[in-house]
Amino acid sequence: MSAVELRPVTEGELPLLAAMLAELDGDPELPLERVRATWEAIRRYPDYACYLALARGEVVGTLSMIVFPVFSRGLASEAILEAVVIRPAHRGKGLGRAAIRAAMALAAAKGAYKLALSSNLRRLDAHRFYDGMGFARHGFSFSIDTPRP
Repeated sequence: MSAVELRPVTEGELPLLAAMLAELDGDPELPLERVRATWEAIRRYPDYACYLALARGEVVGTLSMIVFPVFSRGLASEAILEAVVIRPAHRGKGLGRAAIRAAMALAAAKGAYKLALSSNLRRLDAHRFYDGMGFARHGFSFSIDTPRP
């Protein structure tokens, strides 16, 4: 089993982050200034960060996680993962599982009673991966685009 360490992304690593985010769906890389602005906004939230996943000191992926209090579950906190990416060259080696386990441990250390995530309906491989990790399919996720001003 491979160990993965999570550490917050630094400003100098934003070009690498932009490249990894493009690997999620094979989309074009986002403009670096937009990535920087989003990273800066995320940093202003309490307990919200974008992390690099490192194995033996090498960057193998990224994920973002927010931990926030809720009014249910006895006023506990929960955590949500977003933009989970393992670089293509590192897939299939157990590093994704190790990164999720590291996120679970970090969420627990921050007092979260659960870790949740959403996955696009078309990402069938990701669904099998999360099922295999023991994530439960829980309810339905609903979304709606907000009107543009």
